[in-house]
Amino acid sequence: MSIATEIGRIAQAKADIKRAINAKGGTLVNEKLPAYAAAIDGLLPEEYGNRVRFIDHDGTIIKTQYVADGESATPPANPSHAGLVFQGWNTSLDDVLSDRDVGAVYTTASGAAEFDVRMLVRTGYTVTFYPYLESGTLTVDWGDGTTDTVTGTGKKTVSYTYADYGDYTIKMKVSNGGRWYIPDYFCNGSNGSFFIVRARIADAYKLGGYAFYCNYGMTNCLLSGDVTSIGEYAFQECRALQAVVLPPSVTLGRDIFYYCYALARVVFPDSLTEIPESTCNYCHALDCVTIPDGVESVGRYAFSYCHSVREVGFPTTLRSIGEYAFREIHGLRHVKFPDGLTSIGESAFSGCYALGGEIRLPDTITSMGGYIFNCCRGITRINIPPLLTYIPNGFCYRCYDLESIAIPSTVTRIGDEAFYECWRLTEVDVPASVTEFRSGCFCYCRSLLDIRFRRTSPPTMNSTSALSDIPRTCRIWVPASPDREVLTAYKTASNWSSYADHMYEREY
Repeated sequence: MSIATEIGRIAQAKADIKRAINAKGGTLVNEKLPAYAAAIDGLLPEEYGNRVRFIDHDGTIIKTQYVADGESATPPANPSHAGLVFQGWNTSLDDVLSDRDVGAVYTTASGAAEFDVRMLVRTGYTVTFYPYLESGTLTVDWGDGTTDTVTGTGKKTVSYTYADYGDYTIKMKVSNGGRWYIPDYFCNGSNGSFFIVRARIADAYKLGGYAFYCNYGMTNCLLSGDVTSIGEYAFQECRALQAVVLPPSVTLGRDIFYYCYALARVVFPDSLTEIPESTCNYCHALDCVTIPDGVESVGRYAFSYCHSVREVGFPTTLRSIGEYAFREIHGLRHVKFPDGLTSIGESAFSGCYALGGEIRLPDTITSMGGYIFNCCRGITRINIPPLLTYIPNGFCYRCYDLESIAIPSTVTRIGDEAFYECWRLTEVDVPASVTEFRSGCFCYCRSLLDIRFRRTSPPTMNSTSALSDIPRTCRIWVPASPDREVLTAYKTASNWSSYADHMYEREY
């Protein structure tokens, strides 16, 4: 076989693989081999079963496995790192029913909380911590041969002035039977600078609010299984923080990773029942959100403005998504909502420009806020859950690619700007149950050809803008009746008269 023939066979094989990837939802355009790997990784997860990723404390993906519903995942060999002791995984590996991220949990070999600090001046720099001692004696090793001991109870102040610049590892450990924790505003510098580069939290059992607030240089924080509670804003504006594996059985306050711009991985344990408000708000580098089994609610703003997120995985246990929870995630292109979901808050997916294709909302939804899919330009089809009695304001506002919509007979109101600027929408069937047609609900739907009304009395229309800028050729169909009473009622009703020239009778 000639070289030319072999190259031709390889090219054909690549083309076949490319077509197969894109047929399953991929977007492969570059035929270089690294692009194939990235495209396969980005395929819709349900095509292959439930994706389970084993993730190390630094965010490295150790193993990826696809598992059928109800099956168990198989972990890799226990990872090992110098100075750390592997404690296990933060999430169960059994009965996998949805995508799952599993994080490796470690403690320190020293058994102490360790803080790597970097001194940038030769003399006169004082490091200060504020540990809270509940019992026992706390020993502080400053990493240059100097140690201090802390006794008594309550919030303490421990300080040390280094004689030279350089890197030091500070260790804090309580005596046997003692108990301490990292309280609110645990660390700062005497001159207002923040100095921690890495932290490994062992021995201490909780982190208070603002514990590491504005530690701009912290790139990694390892949390051992000792940690059972993390307070609000604990890592707010730790702008260099890259990855965190949350330990099992931990409880979380709100805004924990707010403004952590470099945070690419957060691995949640399956002990959680909620993702609190603004947990990862403005985490621009986050690339994937996997909500663990057991979580029933995602709080407002939880992942808003996480522009780099490409995938969101929801568990079967999820019941509610808070307002603005996934707002402005520009890279998100696919969402699979779980059966059992009952509510989605206002603007939950607003500004997810790449979100497209068909969206299937579970029949169990009973409540939706306004502008949920505002500017989700690529959505082509979406259903209205049958338990809803209304279509929310701005429901598909500026969903330019929306082609069709089915309105169930349970709906009585179509909200303001519900389908504003849905340019590809060509026809709408409005059931007799609809009694209210709100301002701008089909405004600027420039491809509309037919709107069929089943109700024999015109729904209330609060503004002539409800159908502004529909094409001149668009036909508004109303039920046929003797002597055209229904047609006359529509043509003369308040605000409907503006569209009298579009109206025709039709037998249903």
